[in-house]
Amino acid sequence: MSARAGAERAVSRRTMTPRHALHLADDESVETSNIVHVWVFGPGENGEDPLSHAELVDWVSARLSRSRVFTEVVEFRSPLAYPSWRSVTDMQVEDHVHCIDLDGGGWGAVRRELLRVLTTPMDLRRPPWEVYALTGAHAVPGIDDGATFVALKFHHSMGDGVEAVAIGRKLFDAPDVLADCSDRDQKFTAPPNFVRQVGMLPGQITKMLLAARRARNAVAELGTLDELPSLPETRANRFNELPRNNDLVFDLARWPLETVHAARAALPEATVNDFALAVIAGAMRSYLREHDELDGSSVVVGVPMSLVPLASRWTSKDEVSNQFGMILVDLQADEPDPVVRFAGIVAGTMHGKRRSRNSLVLAATTALDDYPWWAAKRVIASTRRAVKKGKRIAANALVTNVPRGSADVQLCGRSGISAFGVVSADSGTAFAVASLGTELTISFTASRAAVPGSHRFRELLEASFTELVEALGGLKTSRSDLVK
Repeated sequence: MSARAGAERAVSRRTMTPRHALHLADDESVETSNIVHVWVFGPGENGEDPLSHAELVDWVSARLSRSRVFTEVVEFRSPLAYPSWRSVTDMQVEDHVHCIDLDGGGWGAVRRELLRVLTTPMDLRRPPWEVYALTGAHAVPGIDDGATFVALKFHHSMGDGVEAVAIGRKLFDAPDVLADCSDRDQKFTAPPNFVRQVGMLPGQITKMLLAARRARNAVAELGTLDELPSLPETRANRFNELPRNNDLVFDLARWPLETVHAARAALPEATVNDFALAVIAGAMRSYLREHDELDGSSVVVGVPMSLVPLASRWTSKDEVSNQFGMILVDLQADEPDPVVRFAGIVAGTMHGKRRSRNSLVLAATTALDDYPWWAAKRVIASTRRAVKKGKRIAANALVTNVPRGSADVQLCGRSGISAFGVVSADSGTAFAVASLGTELTISFTASRAAVPGSHRFRELLEASFTELVEALGGLKTSRSDLVK
């Protein structure tokens, strides 16, 4: 079935913001900078009858107007200018929608297919999104037979994880998506032509040099501020082993969100994400100890943090897409007591948030936003080479946390029952914390060199969760005094 999307709208172009475009800065990022959000829907009215390709195409086609992401392509018009978005008036929806029958395969088959979805490069000549419906899975722990695993794949240039979830909820008919959240009527700004781009070069260079100078001055001044929390120091460990030929492992663990809320209440300052970090910390500590690599050095994770209030994210404007910073959190892996470790993590995230919002830190970390496209590409490529050669290691793993909200999503008569993320493991290991309704999931993607067997690491996550819940449940009073 063919669908013509956006035919009523004239073809238009709008300039891409730097935060979007930096995910297109080199050939490798074009292939790997993907977001995959998985939504799990229970069996339909007819039990285990699988979702058909025609049903899915019809469902998606009827909702394309809810976000311009569905009908825009990336356009590289000049080596001097940032890429732009160009709307299309004719697209084949069925080219973006795929139904895959797992033919009775279990959780292993689901995981293998999701990794294939994650690592398959996107064709940026088309709008950078795809929908994959995995049907026919059986005996998946915690999931009824007849369920459908729907993977929404977006290129990171269109927005960050929060934006991807917002678009997913528009696609899945969530009642809480307001009508005025549609972005189809926004004004478009055409990118400058080549002659203007050449004329803009002197101004761009001046702006870049000023931004670089502000960043250097900010870094120098930061070194003199004793009251500002310092960055945790780290060094590479097995979790930084980079994937070769997309040789990845993936798995997840799930728990009742009610149990999480009850346990974290022992430390009033703690968030759900702090609790998830503590669970991950316990698993990483145990895994390093099993491999005789718990040497007392810090285990540090990078945690993306939105720089924009959550309420503003639902307006779907460019200014609030991809607006996030990265905080570094020491997981206190050398601490054997899970409660003390949890408290240290809570303090670490509080310090990281405070530091990331400091004006000097923002000046030092956002300088690239003021670089012209041709200069930004060189910086990104140089950074990637340094990471590959092990010369630049900011963290041992990445941990993202994007709540999915209430479980009021639907797809072709099927109700949402679970959600999780599949994150690119460019740095070696990545975790995705997600919640939908009353369930919390922690998934991980890692190179096989870092985690040869996903089953064992999932067991360690589950053991860490149990240990932490029991330890916090054994406290007679709140231990907020531990958070310094």
